[in-house]
Amino acid sequence: KQWYQRRVRGPVLGMITCCPTNLGTGMRGSVHIIIPKLIKKIGFEGIDKVARSMNCQARGSTGEHSEVIDRVDISNWRRLGYPEYNLVEDMIKCVNVISQMEDEIED
Repeated sequence: KQWYQRRVRGPVLGMITCCPTNLGTGMRGSVHIIIPKLIKKIGFEGIDKVARSMNCQARGSTGEHSEVIDRVDISNWRRLGYPEYNLVEDMIKCVNVISQMEDEIED
């Protein structure tokens, strides 16, 4: 057998021909949230740090690796091995915390 046949072919699933994060649940949900004051105060890196502490991640205004203007994309960071409702709960809790942080900043 070729090396790739030994490593990616299984007796039950057959050939794996997609990104492993798309196997199983693999769910990624996201919410775009407008938070210009928070972006100005702590920056994208600070927002991403908060999100990652809550099992989520922040992405740019139009998706991964894009510029951050006035909004960020918050999505669940965990993908495999968790029920969908846990992944959605992670995202909802994170968006609520980040929204509250935005609301607490004085104009």
